Parts: sequence; C-alpha cells; structure tokens
Amino acid sequence: MSDYGRQTGPQELEFNRRFEASIEKVWEFLVDPEKRKMWFCGGSTEDHVGGAIVFEFDHRRLSDSAPPEKYANEEVATHHGEILEYDPPKRLAFTWFESAGAQASTVEITLVPDGSDATELRLVHKGVTGRDMLIGVLAGWHGHFDLLAEVLAGDRTTDFWVRDQRLESEYAAKV
Repeated sequence: MSDYGRQTGPQELEFNRRFEASIEKVWEFLVDPEKRKMWFCGGSTEDHVGGAIVFEFDHRRLSDSAPPEKYANEEVATHHGEILEYDPPKRLAFTWFESAGAQASTVEITLVPDGSDATELRLVHKGVTGRDMLIGVLAGWHGHFDLLAEVLAGDRTTDFWVRDQRLESEYAAKV
C-alpha cells in the first residue's frame, strides 16, 4: 500500500493508509480535539449526525518552520462543517469548506481493524475544485497522515511545512 493519495475523479481524491494502532485509538485521534490538534488541527466534534465539526488550524503550531506564504497571514484558520455520518469507531463523514466562498466538499473516513493492533484508514475527499486545490489537498492530507503515524508511534519528528512543500511539488508532477 502506498502512502500517496490519488485522484480518483475530476474533483475526488482517495487515501489508503495503515496505522500501527487499534481502531479505537485512531478514532480518538480523529474526533478528540486535544488529540487531533497533535497531528492536524484543534476544534470541536459533535458526536451525532447533523452536529457541528469545527477545524481550527494554527499554522504556526504545526512545524518549527514558518508556514509558506499562502498561510503566513493566518494566525488561526477556522472551518465549519456538518457531521454527515458518525459511527464510532468505524466511520466519520463531514462537509468541508475549502476556502471562503467555495462550495462545500465532503470527507468520508472509514476505519477497519487490520490484525491485532493496526488500522486501515480510507479517506475519500469529494468536491475538490481546481488543480491547485487538488494538489494542496493531496499534499495536506498526506503530510497530516504522516504526522498522525508519528504521533501514534509516540515520536513526532517531521517538520510539517518542510514536508508539505516537498509533497506539493511531488503531487504537482503527478496531477
């Protein structure tokens, strides 16, 4: 299984990742704001369909390196979505706004236990518009999943923004 995401349609991408942690632990890192901000972002998650999910990105917190220019002026970027599916610890789906004024896209995450203490994660992100957004979203999910793997293993070492910029270049060549 490759760690790289792939474009599966004109506005759709998919990731399949394996994490060395139980399905319950991976679920906690998806929905618990304190755990989620260790690899992705803070914000709240209501535990029911129709509830709110809030993503609060503090771009300065993700890395020792400064954020790239496109994020440099944002102290905290907040995205609001709606929970579309909430089935612990197997499935989480929600709406996601890519940028101000953009139409909502959807993110679907499915977790499946793999062996005694590993989990397969499948993420499908639909409604990603434009090549630049597709590249950024692919690189973003990829880099955040790399951090999640490190956090679950107990040893976060990746400099997120250095990794993100390299991934954007790699995905630009692939898309």
